[in-house]
Amino acid sequence: MPLRRPARWPRLDDRGVALVYLGVGLLLLGLGVTSTAPAADGPGADALHAGLLLVGCAALAAKRRHPLVVLLVATAAFAGSLAVGGSVGLLLVLWDALYSAGVHLPARGRGGLVAAVAVLTAAAAVAGGVLGGDLRDAAQALLLAAAVLVTPLWWAADVRSRTESAAFEARRAALERRQADLARAHAADVERIADLDRDAAVREERAAMARDLHDVVASRLSAIAIHAEAALAGAPDADRDRAALGAVRTEAIASLAEMRSMVLVLRGGGGDPPAGAAAGLDRLADLVADARDRGLDVRVSAPPHPPLPAVVDQAAYRIAGEALRNAAAHGAAGGRVDVRVSADDAALEVEVLSALGPAQPGPAALGSATGLLTMRERARSLGGDVTAGPEGDRWRVRAVLPLDGAGGIAGATPEAPRAGAVR
Repeated sequence: MPLRRPARWPRLDDRGVALVYLGVGLLLLGLGVTSTAPAADGPGADALHAGLLLVGCAALAAKRRHPLVVLLVATAAFAGSLAVGGSVGLLLVLWDALYSAGVHLPARGRGGLVAAVAVLTAAAAVAGGVLGGDLRDAAQALLLAAAVLVTPLWWAADVRSRTESAAFEARRAALERRQADLARAHAADVERIADLDRDAAVREERAAMARDLHDVVASRLSAIAIHAEAALAGAPDADRDRAALGAVRTEAIASLAEMRSMVLVLRGGGGDPPAGAAAGLDRLADLVADARDRGLDVRVSAPPHPPLPAVVDQAAYRIAGEALRNAAAHGAAGGRVDVRVSADDAALEVEVLSALGPAQPGPAALGSATGLLTMRERARSLGGDVTAGPEGDRWRVRAVLPLDGAGGIAGATPEAPRAGAVR
């Protein structure tokens, strides 16, 4: 069963408190209880007591809005009651008025009130000593004045201090919440910017792949045009014309395969691919030379391998170049880098091993940028994949690109064989 919250007493407002004081004061007045001396007899004294008590309690209803005025009224009422023996009810009213003034007055008003209370307390001690003629009487007067005047002010100072501390803590908590909200918003912005950077990197990589394929297709179409023009330029010759038609057919089939590659690469992307020079593993030596110019000790192993489809050849070149650039940017200065290229009937494998830099001991070195993302995008568009991570004291990038139709691209015609090793 759910626990029930304990019932709370209804909270009185200022008017309710004033009514309680009025009832207690009238009750004590009826019992003849006074604050300082025996009460004066007679209906006049009782009426004065009741009237002053009513004025003081009525003033308490405005103690939050006008604390100083209420304090002056309560002080005057209590002083007037001393002429007829004093009133415990008005003493309670005076205490409440002093407490309210100590809580609600501004700092300057509280300073004046404390000074006035100090003067009255000292004056009470002096008056007690003069009238009684003894230090004991002065001490008693001092303690009485302190109990009546200082105690409510001390209580008010304690409550005000706790209230201000609670308000400060609330403001600090609100500030911390705002800072947390700003931090979350900043983190969300950073994440969105990172997503945009990754998307831009993917689009740029697709555009680069399409550019390479565009050049390959244009080259094949040029070959088709040359063969057709040669066949049409000379006299009719069955053997020559048949050979020309065979060459045209071969180049046309290859062009269709490369065009299909371009369509698959650009799937999900838009815009026309920019023109530029296509590159394959035949230009691996240029990448190695550039890496060596950056201070790396590059060693390449590329034994002879079967002919490669153009799209796979270009992807391998791009992946090797990106891995070498990352090794120069994040690896140990002057460190050794091993580049290995191998292929069989099923797939082409490109592996780059580089020394880890002193400030890049783990995978964050490569994963913090978009280099790995673009390599994976290029490989996955062909049905392959790229893995990267530390291996001992080295960073290993390994790409596997399928050769069975270039990852689902059927009919791709191979380029010329690559052979030899760059050292």
